[in-house]
Amino acid sequence: MTQSGHSARLVSALADPGRLRVLSRIVLAGDAGTTLDELSAAEPRASHAVDRLAAAGLVGRSPQGFLTARPDAFAEALRRREEPSDDRGPALRALFAPDGRLASVPVRRELRRALLEHLVDRMFDTGAVYSEGEVNIAIRQYWDDCAALRRYLVEGGLLVRSADGREYRVAA
Repeated sequence: MTQSGHSARLVSALADPGRLRVLSRIVLAGDAGTTLDELSAAEPRASHAVDRLAAAGLVGRSPQGFLTARPDAFAEALRRREEPSDDRGPALRALFAPDGRLASVPVRRELRRALLEHLVDRMFDTGAVYSEGEVNIAIRQYWDDCAALRRYLVEGGLLVRSADGREYRVAA
């Protein structure tokens, strides 16, 4: 998974109050863990929440069915941070500030296309389905005007948006 895609999944998984409550119960259970049955008694949608938290790498499942928190998921997300690859050239690297965010979005079509391809590689996984909110979270890691960057990605054919605008996928 790309660094930004991984970070976006972490943030998105924690963005729902129900999932946050489920994760807090798992964290409080400590190393011994807890079971889905115990969680379901307190949270009606615990099963769905656990699936989403596990997909984000925040929850681990033992062979015996115990759920435990994986705080290393945050450290892993930070380790994945990397600069633009050298094959994209100095012009692409120059678009990023020292903190890894974009300093500008180029007007020149070729350089903007290279930037968008680079961002898609870092933010999204091929085959995964993203909600508009998840796409926005990923984009905001780099640029505050997520609507403009999202539009560039869709118009450039790098992301495909469903007819109702609810789902996004990396273009094949």
